[in-house]
Amino acid sequence: MSDTTCHHVIAHWVTDEDKRQITDAIAYARQIGDVEALPLLLARLTQPCEARDRAQKEEGS
Repeated sequence: MSDTTCHHVIAHWVTDEDKRQITDAIAYARQIGDVEALPLLLARLTQPCEARDRAQKEEGS
């Protein structure tokens, strides 16, 4: 099994559960007006990540 952990400075989502947690955090940050958290959360959600690509390939095999 290959390494499916993100080792970037900004940890990206790898699993669908990770992605759900980030989208929930975005919704919460918007609800409470935490505009400083939004850029970091969006970066975690949208940036490319080799670990995520490996995890998705393993799920598809």
